[in-house]
Amino acid sequence: MDARPDKAKAQTLRPMRFGGERRYAVAVEPTDDEGGESLVSAEASCVRAREGGAVLAYGFVAEPEAARAFDTLGFESLGRAPVLVRPLRLSAAALGLNLPLAAHGLLAKVPLVAPFGRARRTGFREIAVKEPRITRLWDRFSIDVGVAVERTASYFDGRVFERQDAGYRVFIFEDGDRYAIRAMCIFKVKDEPAGRVGYVMELLHDRSVTGLRAASHLLGLALREMMDAGADAALALSLPHSGSYPIYARHAFVSPRAGLRFGTSEVRVGVRAFDPEVDDVVTLRERWYLSYLDLESL
Repeated sequence: MDARPDKAKAQTLRPMRFGGERRYAVAVEPTDDEGGESLVSAEASCVRAREGGAVLAYGFVAEPEAARAFDTLGFESLGRAPVLVRPLRLSAAALGLNLPLAAHGLLAKVPLVAPFGRARRTGFREIAVKEPRITRLWDRFSIDVGVAVERTASYFDGRVFERQDAGYRVFIFEDGDRYAIRAMCIFKVKDEPAGRVGYVMELLHDRSVTGLRAASHLLGLALREMMDAGADAALALSLPHSGSYPIYARHAFVSPRAGLRFGTSEVRVGVRAFDPEVDDVVTLRERWYLSYLDLESL
């Protein structure tokens, strides 16, 4: 079942992977707006998507509104969004500690990324235009991914490279003859109410040792760039079973439930299968791959 739904109804649809099969899904992000217009819009999107042949709907909802939104949309909760936090300054790391306010001010400028250095290895390149080799990188990364948005080159074209005002930066690491991309890291820095925050939007790599090392190198460089841009902390989305999770762990990303929240609110992930054949798969958290690219609002 690889027929694409009617284009008039597919503006919010994304190609989704279910094992080796590609179908389509709708992503929604209802917010707590006055009058509930966002939730009404999300519900209408789900209806149109189902009529257009989508296999499921999924989305992210902030904790205070999650129960009501999931009930309205018929979503099953997959639990908290798998947010990871990496303090970039001592003041950010100290937020989880009971320190005087003056202490936070003294620590505000002290960096926490020294071990990773600034030197860019041979093979590093920053890109800002469409890159067809990304499809092959995703294929090599996703060998054990059960459910995810298909992160093909065409997906990145619309989601990243055509959104010039979104502030994304894209680092890649190529092999010696520039035939293949071994790893890619996409990030941005954004001003939030609690301060300036860096977001690792995506971290992909092939499953070789070279690919893992390349991804670690790119993430280290991205953390440096985020700190230099004034970010106090970096956030990422990664489930523990994901291929990139060990790289985040190596770079000292931790769960915000350890007391380090940096102003982030709890977000829940929900899903609703329109096709009963995939219900047993898509409601299993351990089958999913997620990153911040799944949040269209970011």
